Amino acid sequence: MPYYGWNKLVSCEITKTGMKNKMIIESLKENEILLEKIVIKSLQLTNNKTQSEFYKLWKEHNTNKYIEVMFNDLKTNIEKYWLNDKYNKDLEKSFNMLYFEHSGLYGGEFDTFAIDFNYKGNESPIFETMDDRLNYLENISCLPGCEIPLLYDLTREIQGKEADFDDWDDLMEIYNLFETTALIESHQTFLKADNEKLFRDLNFKKPFYFAVGEHDAGAPKLIYVIE
Repeated sequence: MPYYGWNKLVSCEITKTGMKNKMIIESLKENEILLEKIVIKSLQLTNNKTQSEFYKLWKEHNTNKYIEVMFNDLKTNIEKYWLNDKYNKDLEKSFNMLYFEHSGLYGGEFDTFAIDFNYKGNESPIFETMDDRLNYLENISCLPGCEIPLLYDLTREIQGKEADFDDWDDLMEIYNLFETTALIESHQTFLKADNEKLFRDLNFKKPFYFAVGEHDAGAPKLIYVIE
């Protein structure tokens, strides 16, 4: 399992970012542990060389390096696209949600959408597949978010090797593990961006929600909250 040198950072930031973020990151990490166990059990049954190579790729990746790559790319894209009136047609528009969408097994970057989310509850929201509370805006619409290095690794290496797995389920177990870890690293990227005031020039309404999802693959997942 990758080493997360930011565990102390997470605990130190609980009071600043709230219990919602603590629950989000704990749930993601619990899911990551479960998915790794599933992959290990599958490998014990299949002894599949390709499956083993992808597990090793996941296990040996440098999470701190990847978070830094995501942060720097996000910072660049905010300055180049989100705050540029050539791409953002209403810089003064207020909104309370950003949705980051990736393309699944064959995608290693986020496209970003600004949303006016009609939600008044105090609890963390649960999104629906066809959610009429989400009003997509035109100020930030399909603009570059950031690279997702771990999913990019998977996309780069998987092409042409799909048939080398014993079955599709084994490949999907690897994908689910990669995606969950990528979501953990996304959470940490947004935490770092929040702490370094990367979003200060955007007209956020609080609480502000960050959600992620795979294109045409169900409801978005809440990944980070600014309260």
